[in-house]
Amino acid sequence: MIGVVVWSNASREKAIIWCEDQSTLAYLQGRANFIDARKWPQAGDLVELETRTAGNLRHAHNVSMLSEQLAPHLPQILSQYQPDTGGPQLRIVAQQDRAPCSASASRHSDDGYTTARSNAAG
Repeated sequence: MIGVVVWSNASREKAIIWCEDQSTLAYLQGRANFIDARKWPQAGDLVELETRTAGNLRHAHNVSMLSEQLAPHLPQILSQYQPDTGGPQLRIVAQQDRAPCSASASRHSDDGYTTARSNAAG
């Protein structure tokens, strides 16, 4: 599957990937799951990956770089997107590892990820 990295933290070896199947985001953790050991993927990089779900979390593995910085402004574009139809909307609830977040709209886990619900029907 193909995906675009929308968030990355090289020092913690974590990244979040938006996948072409438009399902839940995939979480990359640790260099063992990233094939290219030379550098960690950054927001905007196009990657190829496999996924598996454990509990309610989708993990990325066998991730390889296809194109660096193909869409470097994607996180900013997604945070500014305003749908006209009231359909599902992706919201960036935090852009830093440990930013406070609202319990009703997001969940902040112990590993530093902040996840958000889509704003489907209100």
